[in-house]
Amino acid sequence: MRRACLLPMLLAILVQGGCQAGLDDGLAPARLDEPFFRCRVQPVLTQSCAAFACHGDGRRFFRVFARNRLRLGGTEADRNAFLSEAERGYNYASASALVVPGRPDESLLVRKPLDERAGGYFHQGAHVFGGGDVFLDREDGDYQVIAQWIEGATEDPSCIEPGSDQ
Repeated sequence: MRRACLLPMLLAILVQGGCQAGLDDGLAPARLDEPFFRCRVQPVLTQSCAAFACHGDGRRFFRVFARNRLRLGGTEADRNAFLSEAERGYNYASASALVVPGRPDESLLVRKPLDERAGGYFHQGAHVFGGGDVFLDREDGDYQVIAQWIEGATEDPSCIEPGSDQ
């Protein structure tokens, strides 16, 4: 009987004052710049990650949609079409999920494909395909592009993504 009364009492305390912090109290993730992603990061992911045997495989946790690669619906005849807004949005959300805004050293998006000898994490693709990791060190230009995005770099919203329909 006493235990049955304890739960409602604890809930009342939490509702009335025990959990005053709201979602807008600095806990919401920072929004990364979409134009920088679209015009600078997306081309890196397309070139380095979107092969069918890698992240262009719909079974992977991190997927990258790209022309002539993984597509969101459509037919084989549509494979070379420009990316749809949904595909661009999915790529942005998927990449953002692997980022700790402002901290590339803690972000899987750059640490996973970084060679382990340079401080990266184990990346199965480097071992399966034998060509080494995507980024051999932190000085790699493509690594730098993604790290800049994670650190908050911005791009002119009117930029045109290479290979887009614009």
